[in-house]
Amino acid sequence: MAEAEKFGAVTVPGGEGQAAKIRELTGGRGVDAVFDFVGAAPTIALGAAVVAQRGSLTVVGIAGGEFAWNFFAVPYGVNFLSTYWGTIEELHEVVAMYRAGQIVPAVEKYTLDNALEAYDKLRDGALSARAVVAPHA
Repeated sequence: MAEAEKFGAVTVPGGEGQAAKIRELTGGRGVDAVFDFVGAAPTIALGAAVVAQRGSLTVVGIAGGEFAWNFFAVPYGVNFLSTYWGTIEELHEVVAMYRAGQIVPAVEKYTLDNALEAYDKLRDGALSARAVVAPHA
């Protein structure tokens, strides 16, 4: 979250009352766009709890979470969708942004000898970036 705040994000710590705190920050309205990059049941439920009417809840993560949808589970008019990526046009846009320096991925590199360390950090939620394991990282 500290890394996201460096780029101007407003963050809310996880835990008890997180959805209420997010709604409070938006004056009770909720957020227009939710992107769930985890895709676990608790994160999908949080997204549904904070999305605004006519907002969008997009689940990108593939952690296998389920969400018991019904008409009253999300606010009126919410676009609830899942995607592993996007369109080919969006991919071209993202690549162009990367080339222009607008996207700078945070990467921690590990050699094959240290692959277990990378896995342990991933499991423990201790990675502050994407881990890349390569023979000569």
